Amino acid sequence: MTLPKALPLRGGHHGSKQSYCFCQQVRGMAGDTLDIDLASQAFMRDPFPTLSRLREAGPVVRVKLPFLGKTWVATTHEAVSAVLKDDSTFVRSPKNAGKNQFAGMRWWMPRTLRVLAENMLGYDDPDHRRLRKLVDQAFNRQSVEGLRGRIGGLCDGLLDRLAGAGPVDLMEGLARPLPLAVIGELLGLPEEDRPEFRRWVQALMSVTSLWGAVRFLPGLFRLVGYFKRHFAQCRRQPRPGLMTALVQAEQDGDKLSENELLAMAFLLLVAGHETTVHLIGGGVRALLEAPEQKARLLADWSLAPSAVEELLRFVSPVQVSKPRYVRRELEFHGRMLRRGDILIPMLASANADPGRFDSPERMDLSRAPNPHVAFGTGMHFCLGAQLARVEAQVVLEKLFTRFPNLSLAVPGATLRYTGRLGLRALTALPVRVT
Repeated sequence: MTLPKALPLRGGHHGSKQSYCFCQQVRGMAGDTLDIDLASQAFMRDPFPTLSRLREAGPVVRVKLPFLGKTWVATTHEAVSAVLKDDSTFVRSPKNAGKNQFAGMRWWMPRTLRVLAENMLGYDDPDHRRLRKLVDQAFNRQSVEGLRGRIGGLCDGLLDRLAGAGPVDLMEGLARPLPLAVIGELLGLPEEDRPEFRRWVQALMSVTSLWGAVRFLPGLFRLVGYFKRHFAQCRRQPRPGLMTALVQAEQDGDKLSENELLAMAFLLLVAGHETTVHLIGGGVRALLEAPEQKARLLADWSLAPSAVEELLRFVSPVQVSKPRYVRRELEFHGRMLRRGDILIPMLASANADPGRFDSPERMDLSRAPNPHVAFGTGMHFCLGAQLARVEAQVVLEKLFTRFPNLSLAVPGATLRYTGRLGLRALTALPVRVT
């Protein structure tokens, strides 16, 4: 197979907001050239044909991305899993692969932003192991299963507001506010602070361009200041919640520093909110467009855990993992990789690999086994995976028990996505709640 030719990303527009098209040309076995766009509306609505073409070009293909430059992408389940599990060869910190610590976008960031960006996702062992132990200890004090009842109560309150209404946007009415409310519960934020906290976070999550990020900086600094004040309060007057647990977490005399606390709070906020938002939105859409699978679930709610696993695989709300840097020169799935090369594991493509899943383009709520990589794998496995699972299980049962005849209010082909590379994110989900 000849090496795929790397082409630059093209600027593009989806709706009224600026976005980017992840476009590349790859050369297949027969020498034919394919144009592949991983941020188009057509791809987001039905990614399976494009992912199939991408895997046909090879388990590892070459692309060119803004800020990162020439980059490798792993496409098959085997290749993606190998990258995620081999943390000695494929590292998260660029300096461990001989590159500048601020490779990519970080060089321009104000110091406060760099602190938030330098969370444990960007570290390798032993730094990652140290932080993960401290955070796991804090998480162990907060029973996710113990939150199930409270999540149900929050969900009921949101559904009460939807009842009796005409067509409503389920993203705005349920998928976005519920995970944010749950994060507030988990962190232990005072009830009176939560409306303002929600406004800050919703503004942050609505950023879709570099200019939007610059405009949000004052709000981000207020959010950082808020976290600093509450960590200080938790030290003086401990209260239930993860913020206090993080302050108190200690392993062999080691504790989280102020910057590490801020980075961890921000990581939990983003990772614990956005992934679940789009799992709920994308999962509900998928069920509404597969009535026979929806009927199976409504007839047997014991299917809820396996249904959520299948929706994680089928929807793949987070489509790519964080970039890895190649630590040493090696041949990997037929490609010669050099020290310092960037390799991105494409989770969505791995989750649709027919070499690992029978009929991957078909949703099967009882699929077993289901070795999807929607939360990654290896030492960087998503910390909030169990929380996202519980939230999705509760939402599906509450929503479809309350509104079993829920239906799309618009044709599925008209639904729009944000066009953000790496995130399969509906902008809205209009439904009838009869």
